[in-house]
Amino acid sequence: MESRGALLCIFGATGDLAAKKILPALQQWSNDNIPFERIWCLGRRPLDGPGYHAFIEAKGNFRLNQRLKKAIDYHRLAFDDAAAYHSLADRIGAEGFDPAAKRLFFLAVKPEDVVPIIVQLQAAGLFATGKPEHRLLLEKPFGESLESAAAIQQRLLPLAAEEQMYRIDHYLGKEMIRNILTIRFANRIFTESWHGGAIETVEVISIETSGVEERLDYYDRAGAVNDMVQSHLLQMAALVAMDTPQTLEPESIRRAKIDVLKQMRLDSLHPPVIGQYAGYAAQVPGSTTETFVEATLRIDAPQWQGTRFVVRTGKKLGEKRTEIRLHFRPTRLCLNCSETLEAAPNQLVIEVFPQEGVQLRFNSKTPGYGYGVEPVTADYCHSCRMIGNKPEAYVKLLKNAWSGDKTLFAGFAELQAQWRIADEIQAAAREHGLVVYPPGVWDMREQGGAT
Repeated sequence: MESRGALLCIFGATGDLAAKKILPALQQWSNDNIPFERIWCLGRRPLDGPGYHAFIEAKGNFRLNQRLKKAIDYHRLAFDDAAAYHSLADRIGAEGFDPAAKRLFFLAVKPEDVVPIIVQLQAAGLFATGKPEHRLLLEKPFGESLESAAAIQQRLLPLAAEEQMYRIDHYLGKEMIRNILTIRFANRIFTESWHGGAIETVEVISIETSGVEERLDYYDRAGAVNDMVQSHLLQMAALVAMDTPQTLEPESIRRAKIDVLKQMRLDSLHPPVIGQYAGYAAQVPGSTTETFVEATLRIDAPQWQGTRFVVRTGKKLGEKRTEIRLHFRPTRLCLNCSETLEAAPNQLVIEVFPQEGVQLRFNSKTPGYGYGVEPVTADYCHSCRMIGNKPEAYVKLLKNAWSGDKTLFAGFAELQAQWRIADEIQAAAREHGLVVYPPGVWDMREQGGAT
């Protein structure tokens, strides 16, 4: 039998992440010659291949194309069932797949399931330690605290080399997050003023109108700090605050992010605020899980002295928006020093959602004979320039994992620094209690909480 090529195995293939993110991304990639000859979707449900096709189409509310249907098969597998792994290995062997070809294992599972799955994969001869063609895509969360993340890592290292692990933060695959470095380093007007002497506050915001919905079981364990701040928001802040990397190679960028994350500290003058939307406790009686958090950070580095970094995220708020907003320090316009005009502070906004683009607020003379000053906005729409379907974040992540490019994946040293900050926020916030806010609120200051 002629040997066949690459495999992708998805654990947790009947879950929401697979239905709403992973499979739609593969569908988009399949329109451009997807490299996997077989995609094994693994789960506990008693399904076959066609049954899985129908299930995932209904759950994800989309239609698989024929190319993807041909590639996808289903294998029933409980994570602790050794016989099921050996049965999967037999099916792969019977189809003639080359053991030396690339194998990607996407683990869309709970943190506590990661190590047992890899142990079973090794026992069945499906995954080899140190073999670079065998790669693990580890979905967040990686642990539930700094201590638990370190414990998982300690158990993983005998099973898989660090170069085989691709820890996913799908925000790093978003178009405008990937654009941050270009905006910073390819534009002298920003490069020259990207420091604490010019920037007063940096806001990293990701808020939404929906509640926890079908993610209740996961979310009540995680909360807003661990779900959003520890991963997405701190990665965004690191890309804004890191020093210029020596090169644009993945390892150089990662080192720059690690350095600045290690320098981040909670601002003792602005305690973090956590909140929970009214009605959440009715779903989980007695729960103190936060659905909103705002925390102010400082960076112990000369170039960021005096600059506040504010991270804010929450559910059931008045709008759905993700952005990075840089507030520059105010300036005064002196005309022959006989009259001083107050000018509105400049702002640079990197818009991630719903629109992708950049807004720059600067000052201009008011029209007419006088010398008034008014703020005006230059608005660039990045997504407007894309023709056809814009690439989903998971498409880019899957392609990078396939090619071995780790630029968009977090290393463990980054995760350690992020978990330290998240744990500090959790500890400090609990001292000040939980603010209950009504769904749809626009300003948490009205609830006596956030700034």
